[in-house]
Amino acid sequence: MMLRNVLAIALVLVAPTSVFAQSTDVSAVSAAQAANRINIAGRQRMLSQRMAKAACLMAQDISTTTAYDQLTQAHSLFIRSDSALRKGDPEFGLAPEEFSSVLEALEEIDPHWTIYRDIVDVGIENAAIESADLEVLDNASLNVLEFMNAAVYTTAQAYASATPEVPLGLAMTIDVAGRQRMLTQKAVKEACLMRVATDPAVQAARLAETVDLFDHSLVALLDGFPAAGVIPPSNPELSRKLREVSDLWGPVKEILDRAVAKEQLTDRDLAALARKTEPLLRTMNEAVIMYR
Repeated sequence: MMLRNVLAIALVLVAPTSVFAQSTDVSAVSAAQAANRINIAGRQRMLSQRMAKAACLMAQDISTTTAYDQLTQAHSLFIRSDSALRKGDPEFGLAPEEFSSVLEALEEIDPHWTIYRDIVDVGIENAAIESADLEVLDNASLNVLEFMNAAVYTTAQAYASATPEVPLGLAMTIDVAGRQRMLTQKAVKEACLMRVATDPAVQAARLAETVDLFDHSLVALLDGFPAAGVIPPSNPELSRKLREVSDLWGPVKEILDRAVAKEQLTDRDLAALARKTEPLLRTMNEAVIMYR
């Protein structure tokens, strides 16, 4: 791959926060527990974009009932997962967080989540989203995503350092695989926002980057890509699952490529895109859970 693609895939390795001051008295955790924590933290990124995607579809009266259900469910799961990552939750398989660096990274999300949550709360209460609010909502979702991404990076670093059974390459590969789930939701959101944005070309450019990153990250996950810290599948089952993801990605990408070319998608196009993305998201989630 070209250097540009190495940098794109490896962006997950560069956190926007400063240095990590790790605690030294963290209880021993198993590889499965560490992978589960990285997975749940990574899922928060997906939920941040799933809420914004659902809100955009609601604002344009596209698959409104389904979008509203997704908004409320993603909102609820984000809140519970945030608490679980900090305080623990037996049903999630999480003990209270002991790394001070991870707790500090999670706290940095709070002011951005407060702004985002206020907008989402109103949308849930009214069962409606105004198109005029979408730009503010999108910016808030991207701020949450940025700091959540930093928290995932910090978590992967911390648990790879503390758990000999979790090499840094595995932790970072789980991070990249988990990020694919977020990209599916971000892509639909960007295609949707093209129809209401002040400058649709901005959303089209963002969408082009999202599609490109999913494409190259999927190749890296399928084949391994040491230059970006991504290891190849460790067993045939995981390899088959990732190829299933690739098969599901094809029809989704066909629609997204039209939007990247600055074609404004119709209601029918967006409804189809949102529908086709769901099995892609589920299958990618199944692949992430298989990393142990």
